[in-house]
Amino acid sequence: MIESKDHRRGLTAGQIRISNLFTGFMARQPAVGVDAVVLTKDGSELYVNINMLASTVSSILADQGLPPDWIGAIVDRNGTVVARSRDADRFVGKPATSENVERVRAGLRQGVFESISLDGVPTLLALSRSPGSGWSTIVAVPRSEITAAPWHSALYLAGAGGLLLTLGAMMAWLVGRSIADPVEGLGILAQRLGRGEPITVPASGLAEIERVGSALAAASMELQEREAALRTSEARLRATHENAAVGIAEVDREGRFISVNETRCKLTGHTREELIGRHFAHATEAGSLDHDLELFAKQVAGELDTYTTESQFRRKNGSSGWARVSSTALRDASGGFLHAVRVVEDITERRAADRRQKLLIDELNHRVKNTLATVQSLAWQSNRSGISPQMAQERFQERLLALSRTHNLLNETHWEGASLRTILETELGPYMTAPSRIGISGPDVQLAPKQAVVLGMAFHELATNAVKYGALSTSSGKVNVDWAIDGWDSGTVMTVDWCELGGPVVEREPSPGFGSRLLRQTITRELAGQLDMRFEREGACCTIKIPIGLPDQQAA
Repeated sequence: MIESKDHRRGLTAGQIRISNLFTGFMARQPAVGVDAVVLTKDGSELYVNINMLASTVSSILADQGLPPDWIGAIVDRNGTVVARSRDADRFVGKPATSENVERVRAGLRQGVFESISLDGVPTLLALSRSPGSGWSTIVAVPRSEITAAPWHSALYLAGAGGLLLTLGAMMAWLVGRSIADPVEGLGILAQRLGRGEPITVPASGLAEIERVGSALAAASMELQEREAALRTSEARLRATHENAAVGIAEVDREGRFISVNETRCKLTGHTREELIGRHFAHATEAGSLDHDLELFAKQVAGELDTYTTESQFRRKNGSSGWARVSSTALRDASGGFLHAVRVVEDITERRAADRRQKLLIDELNHRVKNTLATVQSLAWQSNRSGISPQMAQERFQERLLALSRTHNLLNETHWEGASLRTILETELGPYMTAPSRIGISGPDVQLAPKQAVVLGMAFHELATNAVKYGALSTSSGKVNVDWAIDGWDSGTVMTVDWCELGGPVVEREPSPGFGSRLLRQTITRELAGQLDMRFEREGACCTIKIPIGLPDQQAA
């Protein structure tokens, strides 16, 4: 079955057209083509083309019961024998007699003539042309059967010709009906195929119709299998799309959202309904918007297929974050832009971690430099104090250990700070041989790293001096450390009072040594504080005042 404007040209619904005789491409036998346009029940038109073997027409002609000696034949518009009641195998496909070929090609409608048949028998023949198909029906009677009643025989022959002409018309009608009903059935099958319904092909008796029906049934089954596979694939893709850990959105050439997944909705806190139809830049901060818009314009214009950028966005609740956006263009066969798929990854935590890491590295570099400078100062001061090298080495090692202890305290808090009480307990812990020997009192204060390092060194110097010359050098001496805070804002000042009691009597104020110089330099220069050192009769007293803020306001 072929549907083509060229083949059906000139045909209208209900009309049947019969071709001249030709040799079939597949069967390699003489055949004729029957064209028809069939009107289906729903009003649509179907063009049908069926090839019918000439032997089928000869069988129909042979079944008409002509006398054995008579010859019935049907010739096409070229004068070629299509069917013959006798010796069809010999003469079908060959031209009729030259006289009859001329009569047919001349368009003779009917007539009675004397002639000689193709097998050489003298005959009297009657010829009649069908106006619908253009074919001619010929009935030839041997002259030997014609007796003294010639007019009777001629009338008889003419009647037989008319009978054959009527028979040819009936045959054409039957062929048309045998085609129309199965073709209408094919139209119904095609409609079911379009609706995706299963197809069952009924027997029609026409091989061509049944082959087409089988092809439709096979196409229906394949289509159903593909649709099932497509539904499964779409379900998997939809599940992957909705449960992806990154935001996925499709935008049109104007940048408006076509579809978004749940993760993209959560990124800014909007619902799917709020996002569809909005521009992808609706939540992007102005500082990072221009670059994204410029790249997207190039992508729509075909200059870019993919691009990646980072942009700052603002959530529905007012908070902000950072996202890494990868945009990929989907194009049609000619390269035209269809839409873009934007994969959005929330990198807010990653950027914060990168920022913290950079701050930590910078802080570490700064602290290492400060520590090295402190160690260098300790070494220089120890060697220039006029004492023996052995004594200088011992003092240098003691001060390094004090510095190390403070660093250990800071490591425990990841260098976020250290408690003043903890620093004092660390430095004075070895001398707490009795509950009343060391007194520590004051509010909880969390010192910044730089403050903790400097005060740890200061308390070490004071404790070392008390052990060697002051209150902790006797069994009855004691040390009291009190501190107070004046306010809790950026102008806060902490005052620490160190006082020794019960030590050796101080007859006169000693000359300043390395420890005293170290205390004054670190407190005044490193912490911008004040140091008041007094030598009372029962021991040394020291008042330290330094400005402090909250721990996160302190610079190391």
